[in-house]
Amino acid sequence: MDGLFLRSKILVTLTLTLVLSLLLFSSLAHGQLSNFLEVAYINAGQGDSIWLHGSDGTDILIDGGPRSAGPTVVAYLQQEAIDDIEVVVLSHGDADRVGGLIDVLRSAIPVDAVLYNGQHSASLTYQQFLTETMKWGLTPTPAQVGQNPTWGPVNASVLNPQSVPTGEQNEESVVILAVYGDVRFLFPGDVGTDTEQTIVGLGTPVAADVLKVSHHGSRYSSGAPFLDAVRAELAVISVGADNPYGHPAQETLDRLTAAGARVLRTDRNGTVVVTTDGQTYQVQADFVVFLPLVAKAASSEPTPTPTSRPMGTTPIPYSDPGNIVITSIFYDGVQGPAEPDEYVEIRNDDTQSIQLSGWTLRDEANQVFTFPSHVMEPGQVCRVYTNAYYSESCSFSYGSSSAIWNNSGDCAYLQDSAGTLIDTYCY
Repeated sequence: MDGLFLRSKILVTLTLTLVLSLLLFSSLAHGQLSNFLEVAYINAGQGDSIWLHGSDGTDILIDGGPRSAGPTVVAYLQQEAIDDIEVVVLSHGDADRVGGLIDVLRSAIPVDAVLYNGQHSASLTYQQFLTETMKWGLTPTPAQVGQNPTWGPVNASVLNPQSVPTGEQNEESVVILAVYGDVRFLFPGDVGTDTEQTIVGLGTPVAADVLKVSHHGSRYSSGAPFLDAVRAELAVISVGADNPYGHPAQETLDRLTAAGARVLRTDRNGTVVVTTDGQTYQVQADFVVFLPLVAKAASSEPTPTPTSRPMGTTPIPYSDPGNIVITSIFYDGVQGPAEPDEYVEIRNDDTQSIQLSGWTLRDEANQVFTFPSHVMEPGQVCRVYTNAYYSESCSFSYGSSSAIWNNSGDCAYLQDSAGTLIDTYCY
């Protein structure tokens, strides 16, 4: 009888726990949590995009992912029915951070201010980002260590860039510590171990409950001394599935585990959402739910209509030329000399057929391939080879006897016949 009573007591306890969790889930889903901060690590492929939303209506967007992720980021923000973004933080000018912000700036969501690392980039993607900011009269403000902006209920601290520039975009990343009540979030951009050591060596308080892992989990970031100083309970890695860089590195995953952090990845868990009331926090992600269950408060407001932009400016009309993305670059040296030829692979992610006549593909050295007349069907994949011609891959070729794509790193720029930059891919 005692054993039966004990089992019954355990069953009742578990049942009550489940009921209470479901009640909490229901209350949050119906918007009954009055004060909160929600942080969404948007699944933006091989890139970063993080949205912070306060219950007072404050919205902060850190990075926008690569150019191909722009529509995903905009759709996520629109489904949350936000009416404006108080500040966009561009951690640094690499294509996997700035590309998607172009679509954000072209959307119907007003942006009030832009913060960046103070280092400009010569890439076409970055220049197009600056063009979009200028259309709205926005002047990006340089971030520097020691600044302490307050964004609604969020108290932020800028931990990087340092006062002496390094000249390296990754090391110049804007590093933000965001604090809501007693819960702390750290966003280190793509800084490597050298900058991590500089930040820690200055005695900068970096302790955080939730860490956005630097540089997609690269082996050259998230050093043990830095992780020991952060002491994060949860680490989120923004990374693309089957990326060509081997991110996240196993040694980085091992260091995170050794530091006591539980790891979630956008390539496996999708968009990761952390919700906090300033005292505790809960996490939602695909295949992972930490009790107590928490849901984003369902908005009863209609989708917002476009509101006025800063300085009363009017945007330049933009006609979407088609969503074709660069999916990969195979360059000499990736798999050895046995490979027949290097190539750039593109895919039509649009719902309609697209005529490529007059489109161009170029590298950093401005070696240009001009597309002939070719209708690319939805979902179709084509390759632009350096020398060979393959009819099964659309017969596109530079016809060059020498290599186009640098083994040490390069960028591909895809433009339509009007010269509009459609996508950028860097490795």
